[in-house]
Amino acid sequence: MRAEIAEVVSFLKSLVKLKNNVKAEKIDLFGKRLAVVLQEKFEGHWYPENPSKGQAYRCIRVNNLHQQDPELLRACRESGIKYSDLGLPWEITLWVDPGEVSAPSWNPKNMRSGMGASNPQPRNRTPIPWRNKLWVPPLPEAKPPNGTPTINNHFFYQ
Repeated sequence: MRAEIAEVVSFLKSLVKLKNNVKAEKIDLFGKRLAVVLQEKFEGHWYPENPSKGQAYRCIRVNNLHQQDPELLRACRESGIKYSDLGLPWEITLWVDPGEVSAPSWNPKNMRSGMGASNPQPRNRTPIPWRNKLWVPPLPEAKPPNGTPTINNHFFYQ
């Protein structure tokens, strides 16, 4: 579980760094707090023998309906960062499963400067299919830890 959480934290920290709205020390603290929050949440919901069990519970989801993920919000509060300063994409879903971390059709062009009603979603954006998974490797500046979950660049459907 720790390797998968480290992958999620590394990926999200890389996204936050792209917007340059948050100081490096705060990003590092956010990453540490997020790792603790996710560890606490996933405890008792991690099944290496059946990775799809508990999948929805371990999902990190941001979209128009769910503009703030509760775990990201808690990590922000605990690290002194405004959620809007994360600058996350308009829509992103991260599936965190044993041995697998995926983001369906993640596209860096869907990045925004903040979240909420003051930043309306572009009208011409195509919604991302909910169950279509595309593996996304860490951004170039992110160094994945040893034991990183398997990552490939193939679509698959469940």
